[in-house]
Amino acid sequence: MKNNNLLYQTFLTIFISFCILTGGAQTVTAKEEIKRLCVLPFNINASEDLIHIREGIFHMLYSRLSWRDNVVVVPEHKIKNYIAHIDKISGDSGISEIAKLTHSDFVLTGTVTKLGGSFSIDTQVYDIENKRYMTFFEQSPKADDLIDKVSRIAAFINKKVFDRATRTWEKMEQEKQAYITEQKRKNPEYMMKNPEWQDTDESPGWKIWKYLF
Repeated sequence: MKNNNLLYQTFLTIFISFCILTGGAQTVTAKEEIKRLCVLPFNINASEDLIHIREGIFHMLYSRLSWRDNVVVVPEHKIKNYIAHIDKISGDSGISEIAKLTHSDFVLTGTVTKLGGSFSIDTQVYDIENKRYMTFFEQSPKADDLIDKVSRIAAFINKKVFDRATRTWEKMEQEKQAYITEQKRKNPEYMMKNPEWQDTDESPGWKIWKYLF
């Protein structure tokens, strides 16, 4: 009986030690893989003050791009600490500097332009380590559609930059496939003449960020 108890205690000790060691290793790996994203305040091109749209876009992107154990978005109050510094720098060198200040792997910038009653949203995501960037674009015929358009941009960024398929992305893919099927049904000969008809993503892919070399 004593031998059995000793054997059990030895096994239990080894098991607990193994869990602690492997658990610690998994924690380190997870932390090493977490990416940090800095979302800068969007530029606004409009005749009136649209600060509420700027703030709304930030909060939407913050919530939609945050991904537990994978992507951390720099909080807005920390970004504000560098606003004065951001105003003093410009261009691609400024992006690199902000990345250093916020310890970010990626920096997201954007512009909202209002023409009449319609809006256009231009966004860039800079990959600091690999010296490249990707652009995203959406148009909104009215302010009421802005939430949906920003959600679509966030879905594209999640998928194209971080390889994360969200519910919004899956819905967009379903809509795309439905559109393709409908177009093939209506215009089969047109599809045969245009082999690139499926390339309808708003993002053209990664581009070299030459200013960092």
